[in-house]
Amino acid sequence: MAEETIQKSTKSAASSKATSKQKGSSDLANLEVWYYQLVSFYERNQKVVIGAGIGLVLLVAGLLFWNQRSAMLELEASEKLAQIMRAHKEGDWSAAIEADSTHMGLKTFVQRYAGTASGEIAKFYLGNALYERGAIDSALALYKSVSTKSPLLKAAAMAGEAACYEQKQQYKQAGERYRSAANTVQNQAYEAYYLSDAGRAFELAGEKKQALEIFEQVKKKFPLTLQGREAEKAIARLKI
Repeated sequence: MAEETIQKSTKSAASSKATSKQKGSSDLANLEVWYYQLVSFYERNQKVVIGAGIGLVLLVAGLLFWNQRSAMLELEASEKLAQIMRAHKEGDWSAAIEADSTHMGLKTFVQRYAGTASGEIAKFYLGNALYERGAIDSALALYKSVSTKSPLLKAAAMAGEAACYEQKQQYKQAGERYRSAANTVQNQAYEAYYLSDAGRAFELAGEKKQALEIFEQVKKKFPLTLQGREAEKAIARLKI
């Protein structure tokens, strides 16, 4: 009985989602028709209607149309990104990066959905895939290009940059980017990881003073974590 209820609930949710998507497409289509009718009317009667302020109405209509269109584009992008991410999670980097008969691949996705939130997330994951493939400079460029208001994604991109610098043995730059990621992320679990990585990178760079300061910060702020215990060992090592 419970299983039957779950199946009905699932079907209902799927039907509701499909109906909502159809309604969104219909609303966009209606708004698009209305918008272009208004443009046509304005162009035919420009001299007559300017005094009535229809130019302002046209501007508002345009903003409404493009906002609605952006929302629909974002919905489409998020659905397609979910399909691509299956290959990424499985570590199939070639399938994640390049298009095939079942999905467009991250490279094409980033180009097609540039400027959307999903497009920026895809840049980050494309950077990850390229990093795993050993294309460090290409990965670094992508991480640097990520533009987002999300502290979590922004910090992750910074940490990606740092990992690339570390692979290039530019340890001081790596330490600085890991530290920036820690200061940006607004999540204590990730902050502990990024600070520990920063301490390690500064130590590898021979910047013992900076490394010691960071490890002491980790020990003080996260004493009960694995990073806190590792920081104690690092502090003892750096003070020898």
